[in-house]
Amino acid sequence: MTLRKIVITSLLCGILSPLAGSAKSLPKEHLTIAREETAISTADPATSFIAMATEQSRLNSPFATMPEILKEDASIADASAAKVINYAARFLGTRYVLGAMGPSAFDCSGFVGYVFRNFGITLDRTSRQQYLQGDKVSLGNLRPGDLLFFSSRSSGRGNVGHVAMVTEVNPDGSCKFIHASSGKGRVTYQTFPDNGYYERNFVGARRILGTSLAQNSSLAQK
Repeated sequence: MTLRKIVITSLLCGILSPLAGSAKSLPKEHLTIAREETAISTADPATSFIAMATEQSRLNSPFATMPEILKEDASIADASAAKVINYAARFLGTRYVLGAMGPSAFDCSGFVGYVFRNFGITLDRTSRQQYLQGDKVSLGNLRPGDLLFFSSRSSGRGNVGHVAMVTEVNPDGSCKFIHASSGKGRVTYQTFPDNGYYERNFVGARRILGTSLAQNSSLAQK
């Protein structure tokens, strides 16, 4: 080997040796990233694509925000019921008079009709007629603003003769209602079930708020 070749070889080795050493002495975090990128690049391409597409579909789905939408609808329903209930509470203590439709005196259906009429919802005159309006609802699905119907001494067992409005529903399924009570002689609150008269004479429940009866009311205006 000539002197010239020896010099060139030495120079090349001197240049390449530090580069080779630097690869072995890469910082730990760089090596970790490199290993992770290698693992990703060697993963099943089809599996990676499906996972990414599924996640993007979930995020872009029109149903992604459904819990928020349902919560918003529930809030609107609660707000409407609260307005009706708060208005009804203004008449606590108002005397009961058979056939009276308010505001200085009420009978049961006159009271309920007067309260809903204030919000642009028209109910029929008697409790028996009101029982045919709105939507039927079970006791397990009661909401504030729903109407409860009972038989009375004058209507006979099993026949509607009294109506009241639910104001509060408890977690155990019990509730409180407001009504114009002939027995108490005034507008008052009552718990239900009561292990007594109202429980024995319960006929059914109906929903007015949120039905076609209320669609043109002030409560339906956003």
